[in-house]
Amino acid sequence: MDNISLVTLKCSSCSASLQISDKLDRFICNYCGTEHALLHNSGGFFFRRLEEKLDNLEKATEKGNAELAIKRLRSDLATRTHQLEVMVSEREDLMTLLAGRRADAVTSIIVTAAFQAAILAINFPLSIYAFAQVVVVANIFYQMSQINNIQKERQKTSEIFRPELERIRDDINILEIKIRKKVKLADS
Repeated sequence: MDNISLVTLKCSSCSASLQISDKLDRFICNYCGTEHALLHNSGGFFFRRLEEKLDNLEKATEKGNAELAIKRLRSDLATRTHQLEVMVSEREDLMTLLAGRRADAVTSIIVTAAFQAAILAINFPLSIYAFAQVVVVANIFYQMSQINNIQKERQKTSEIFRPELERIRDDINILEIKIRKKVKLADS
């Protein structure tokens, strides 16, 4: 029969005195139930609670998950940022188009008014003057209605784009906060 040598240790959780065989790799404290690992190290012994290993493993897993989450969140952030840029660009293009149409309408009104002034300066017969006056007034009303339609389109465009742009900006802010939290978790 082999000689069994006993090692006297204290439990790291409850400080109870323990006597165990030096051949064991693991043991459980009879008082508190904490499981320990007995590590043989060049003639000496030391032990560590197994929960510490599990805690370290859990921290490593959380760090790995945080790093993966950071990649996914950054990808989501890039996607939403690109969507924001596209929507802003579309909105600016539409507003530029509407501004161009408005400028054309104003120019047409000015040209028509100049044409009317020229007709007044030259003594045309009354029938030609009356016809020109009707054309000028009709053109001015038409162009004013165009300007009114353009204003309505600009308002409608703003109402369509504003909520979506705000939603995207909110998503971007939330993603940035989540990334900061995950980076903090990964660094700890």
